[in-house]
Amino acid sequence: MFLYVASKKFPKLPNTLFLVLGSIVLVTVANLSSLGVEVVGHIPPGLPSLIIPDPALLDVNILVTLAATVFLISFIEGYLFASEYAAKNRYKIDKNQELLALGISNIAVGMFQGLPVAGSLSRTAVNNESGAKSQLASIVSGLIIMLVLLFFTGIFTNLPHAILAAIILFIIKNLVDIPHFKSIYHFSKIEFSIAIITMLFVLFFGALEAIVIGVILSVVGLINKMYNPHIAVLGKMPGKDQFLDIKRRPEAKRIPEVLIVRVDGSQIFLNNEDIKNRIFELIENDYKDTKLLILDFEATSFIDHSGAEMIEELYCEFKLRGIKITAANIYGPLRDSIRKTELEEEIVEGTIPLTIEDCIKLWENEKS
Repeated sequence: MFLYVASKKFPKLPNTLFLVLGSIVLVTVANLSSLGVEVVGHIPPGLPSLIIPDPALLDVNILVTLAATVFLISFIEGYLFASEYAAKNRYKIDKNQELLALGISNIAVGMFQGLPVAGSLSRTAVNNESGAKSQLASIVSGLIIMLVLLFFTGIFTNLPHAILAAIILFIIKNLVDIPHFKSIYHFSKIEFSIAIITMLFVLFFGALEAIVIGVILSVVGLINKMYNPHIAVLGKMPGKDQFLDIKRRPEAKRIPEVLIVRVDGSQIFLNNEDIKNRIFELIENDYKDTKLLILDFEATSFIDHSGAEMIEELYCEFKLRGIKITAANIYGPLRDSIRKTELEEEIVEGTIPLTIEDCIKLWENEKS
């Protein structure tokens, strides 16, 4: 309550420092530690000694797996926290620079028998709340900590644990961004569910477990989207050369005997069978008069070998049925992928990427 009121009334004063010193005085004068109030207790003075590690080969083999795990956790957590505050304060961060700093810090701390260094959510929040703007803040705080370790550790003997917890909770309360959660909810219910589950894991299990479950759920969601890509049937807009989804734009009209299909997403082994089956269903159930099938690749960024095989299967099957297949809006790397198969001459007309309108005109000329 003190921090909340003081931050509103006196935002420029070091209210956290006043709270720490005041609590130490109160505990010391009233001897509250004897009444069950937990305090920090004795802190050994002095700095750690410089010792260059000399691990044996056996130690290295044992430490590699553990060190790799600690590194992965440290980097992910630190980068996530840095990204959070970079977004809040509108500045950019460099992943490589963060990784370099983390590596150098851990090499240095290893020589002083310290624990692995990583980004800290609570300390980052404290730094941000205190108005730190550059790396100079960390240098100053490091020098102050060094002086405290050398000369003033006794002052903090009666510092209550509850005060430390209150400071951290007060500062990190701003990390719960309710408007951002509302934005996620309106954008995607699935992403909102992942965000809520990840947040609950942070509260009940820890940051590492939350990161793991968040990554797993995100990958599962991505696979699901890739497995079920949106397939649009396109129609021509009256008086224009535009071809749009007839479900979204009812005024777009299908050209008789022509089925234009656009797959919104990459065509890979996960979804090829589903795409093929849905195209067959369209022709067999809804567009039985189809004589020309145009595959619009405008929204397709990548196609793998199984995707090319799927198109070849469509070509062979529909050729037997008297249905011509051609491709439109196929560019760059995607065209290079098609060129490596035997389909280029069959479905890609000429050397210049064709529009849907060009494909229709070529087909009409062939008929006449």
